[in-house]
Amino acid sequence: MESRLFSLLPLFLLLANLLFVTETNSTNDPFTWLRNIFDKGISSIENFGSYLLIKIIEFLLFASRIVYITVGILGAILWLSHIQPNRGKRMVIGSLFLALVTELLKAILT
Repeated sequence: MESRLFSLLPLFLLLANLLFVTETNSTNDPFTWLRNIFDKGISSIENFGSYLLIKIIEFLLFASRIVYITVGILGAILWLSHIQPNRGKRMVIGSLFLALVTELLKAILT
């Protein structure tokens, strides 16, 4: 058993040397080109993800503007024509609240 451990000792020392010893000159690393390609790929994926997220947020803000304008107009028609004044009043108040939240989010996010 002891002889097995001593025979594995050079392997452990070699692995420890490879893992824990860092060279100050990185030009000897044969995989720097691979790291550079990987870093460029990751940064382009991050850029695309942030661009996509910005476009989704802009679309949602645009859609919420359409919704609060439409709900506000319909609520005003219902309220002022006395067809359903209570529902129309609630729709106008809801559209004002939605407008406030949408414009605050637009100011914060852009």
